[in-house]
Amino acid sequence: MKFVIHFTTGSAWEQGQPHWKQGLVPHREYVREALARGILIAGGPFMDHTGGLIILEVDNMAEAQDFADNDPAVIEKKFEAAIYPWEPLEGIFNQPS
Repeated sequence: MKFVIHFTTGSAWEQGQPHWKQGLVPHREYVREALARGILIAGGPFMDHTGGLIILEVDNMAEAQDFADNDPAVIEKKFEAAIYPWEPLEGIFNQPS
């Protein structure tokens, strides 16, 4: 199943600072580990510095929630995360492999 994790700025986000000045290296490394594990489909920040999103492919909502809960940026309260099950209707994600 595919899930979208929508990150918004948390209480520790430094307002007025771009994402590259927020100390997000641990978050980036965590996301890269997801890529290496084969569960990350896509992800990245919003260019208005209000958060970002990740698309994961995992077995269930509990795995997606666990991923979000263990993200260093969520733990550090730089991000808040909302998770949505996602079923793409068009595009490369729904074409047969």
